[in-house]
Amino acid sequence: MARTKGATNAKPSKKALKTYYAMLRSAADHGDLAAAGKLIELDHLEKQRQLQAEEKHQCG
Repeated sequence: MARTKGATNAKPSKKALKTYYAMLRSAADHGDLAAAGKLIELDHLEKQRQLQAEEKHQCG
């Protein structure tokens, strides 16, 4: 099914993601606990992804 005219992609661009991450960091730096929690969550997920990649590399 095609997108409707004027619709945007559902997946954000890399540039947009960098901007959103910077906004999260700024909010966390200004005391937003939800933003700080999300940054911790993202860091944890990235570390898990790296560990899985290393394990896959060692096994293969």
